This record gives sequence, C-alpha cells and structure tokens, in this order.
Amino acid sequence: MQIRPPASASQLWKKFGVGLGSLAIAVALGWTVAGFAPEPSAPAEIAAFPPPETAALPSLEEIQTAMRAELPPPEVPSSVSVESPAAASPAVESPSDETAVETSVRLAKGDTVARVLHRLGVAAGDISNTIVTLAAHVRLKSLPIGQALTVRLRPADEAGAKAVLLALTIRPEPRREITLERDEEGDYSVEEEIFEVASKLQRASGEVDGSVIASAEAAGVPPEPLAEMLRAFSWDVNFQHDIKAGDRFDVLIERSWTSDGHEVDAGRVLWAELTTGGGAESFSLYRFKPHDGEEFFYNPEGESVVKALLRTPLNMSRISSRFGMRRHPVLRFTRLHAGVDFAAPPGTPILAAGAGRVVEAGRNGGYGKWVKILHQGGLATGYAHMSRIAPGVRRSARVRQGQVIGFVGSTGLSTGPHLHFELHRGGRPIDPLGMARTAERARLAGKDLERFRARVAEIDRAREAIAVVDNQ
Repeated sequence: MQIRPPASASQLWKKFGVGLGSLAIAVALGWTVAGFAPEPSAPAEIAAFPPPETAALPSLEEIQTAMRAELPPPEVPSSVSVESPAAASPAVESPSDETAVETSVRLAKGDTVARVLHRLGVAAGDISNTIVTLAAHVRLKSLPIGQALTVRLRPADEAGAKAVLLALTIRPEPRREITLERDEEGDYSVEEEIFEVASKLQRASGEVDGSVIASAEAAGVPPEPLAEMLRAFSWDVNFQHDIKAGDRFDVLIERSWTSDGHEVDAGRVLWAELTTGGGAESFSLYRFKPHDGEEFFYNPEGESVVKALLRTPLNMSRISSRFGMRRHPVLRFTRLHAGVDFAAPPGTPILAAGAGRVVEAGRNGGYGKWVKILHQGGLATGYAHMSRIAPGVRRSARVRQGQVIGFVGSTGLSTGPHLHFELHRGGRPIDPLGMARTAERARLAGKDLERFRARVAEIDRAREAIAVVDNQ
C-alpha cells in the first residue's frame, strides 16, 4: 500500500484557492447569462461542487461571505439610482405634501412668530432660518396682538422627528401679503403680493334713540368714524344736554378695501349732519384740507368747526350745576358758582378746553386737585376736584386743545365725582357755556375758499347718489 505524505499547509491553501476561483467563475457565468443574482437554488449548485480530496474546506456561509467581499456587484442600468440606505439623507417634503397640515393662529400678548412656531413643534434650526428670511420683508417686532399667521407644516412623527415648516403666510398690512415656502432642498423663498385698493362710500342715518353713540352704531357707523364725527361736533354740541328725542344724524363715510375684500382702513367722515334740541338746530360739516393747513372739518360757510375753546372739557358728561348764584351744597350759604359742573364717572378723562400754558397744577383748597391753563386773548380755564392730574401736566408746561390733563374725582369740597370747570377773562369769571358758543373760528378765504366750495359740491353729489342705510 502506497502511503502519501500528508499535505502541507501551503498545498492546502492552493487547493482552497483553486476551488474558490472555480466557484467564483461559475457564479459569475450564471450572473452574465441570467442578468441578475443567483436564485435561491444557487446554494445547492455550490454545495455540489467537488471539494479537494484531502483538505477540509470552509463552510458554504463562509464561501458566500468571501464572495460578497471580493466580487464586484452586478451592473445596474444607468436609469436606476442605487443608494446605500445608510448614506441616504431624509427626504424633504414639498409644500404640496399630502401629509401636510395647515393651521391659522393669532399672536397673543407677548407672542412672537418664533414662539408660535416653537409651540407647533418646529425644529429650532428651521425657526431660525424662517425668522432670518422673513425679517427682510416684515418688521416682526412691530406685529400687533391678533396678527394672523397661516402655517403649513408636516407634523412630528412617532419616531421623534420634529415638525417641518413647509409654508407660512402673513399679512402685515391689508394690501401686502408675504408667503414663505420651503422647497424640496430645504431652502426658503419669499413671495410678496401687493393688492390693489379701491375706495367705497357708505352713508348711514337714523333717529337718536337713547344716545347718539348707540343709535349711530345701530345704523352701521364704524367706531373710528363715529368718534371723529362726535369730536367734530363737540365744539358746538353738548351730547348729553343738547340732544333731544327726535333728533337725527346723517353721515357719509369713505372706506378703502383691497381687491380681495380686506378692509384697508376704518373709514373717514366726508360729511355729517346733526340736529339738536328736538330739531330746533341743525349742524353740518365737510372735510377739507387748506393749502397750508391740516385736514379737518368746516361748516358750509367755510368756517372751521374748531373754536378757541371746546364746548365741554368732557366727552359724554351732563351738566349738574350751571354758572351763577346758588346755595353751596357743603358750606350751606348762597354765593356765586363761578363755573359749570359736569357730572361724570370717576376716572373720566378731562380735556384741555384750548391750547395754552399751565400756570397752576396741584392742591388748591376747596378745589381739591386743580389745574389752571392760560390761553391767548386773556382767557384762562380752571379744572377742579380731579382724582389725579395727568402725567406731564405741571406748571409752565404747554398743552394742546383736547389733551388729557386729568381725571374726574371728588377731591376738595365736593359731594360726589364731577368736574368743576371755570372760564376767566381778564381775571374775572364768566359763563363757560356762553363763551364757547361765541368763540371765534378760523375762516377760509381766497383760493382755499374756492376749492372748498368745489369740494362741497362734489361731496353733495356723491351723498345724493348713494343709498342711505337708515336704522329706522
């Protein structure tokens, strides 16, 4: 019997290499013919390959591992994109993503756009990029409470991924809309749309039922034009004393709207008419701007409604005591009541009846907290029994007509909250109500008067052509 010497280690590895090479060639030929990786039957073919006669070969799993490590992957047509799952970056959803959710929010007190996005779960990096991009188009620090934001995002998922901001729309002004969008690469872009604006006229009228304010609101007069109308008439009308049952109001308002229906402004009064004393008197006014003056209201004769003094230094007050001799309610003897008392709730703002300089401000005996203002023409007004004096109102300070100088109270010799109002001429007290009625007004002249008359005719044609909204 012939005995063969045992194979050396180098011989064994040579046999292993030959077997492995043959196996690789066979597998490669199979890929070339079929055009794809071996089917599940391939392991059986590999197992049938004859092993070296005397050497123990690696297992089938070890051979497959070696093949995957050494052989190149099969070729793939160029139209197919192959990407390693580990290297793939997360997909960025476009604004049209079907998983997106759209919501509308409004800024609350102390809110910012960044805080809103944080509450919606948007990642800090996305919030930072959004704010930087928007800041070039919107003054974010100036956004008011109640500002609306429309936000479109892909919500956070169960795996813990943050919400992704896809789009944000904000309208900082009625005529401007800013839209921020995120593209498929994750970059932000901003588009700004400017809407056309058109003016429309609105006319409202009605009979006073209870108060001018409630009646005008019921007729559809917006708050801002209503306040403007009351202020314009306040030089001639005491709304608590002069208005009677059966009095009427009529007002023409100009309002602006965008092409998509957003209100641009609250409106402004072009013309108004008001009767007082149950129809005994009638006042009308027109809006006009002189060449070198400020826009305000004039009567049909071209006289400014602004007088040297306001008719009353309080809005919506009532006269509780007039100028003249009377029995003092606290001292219990008869003497001159050197002013007019206006009853009003505590804290009601007190207005300067005219422009001037403060000569007294502080405690003044029975007047309590008191302010005295010196006006042109030797006139002076006094305001007594205040609960407090307004900030900045002190001796030598300048005040303008209608400026708040204090608040109604009951300090000094007073039986209840009210304003005691005095008017002095040459140092002597006179009746404030009589003086207010005859106070001088500025009057238009020359080309301003011609322009005003043309404007009056234009406004009259407009108000006659528009339907009246009546609250009756």
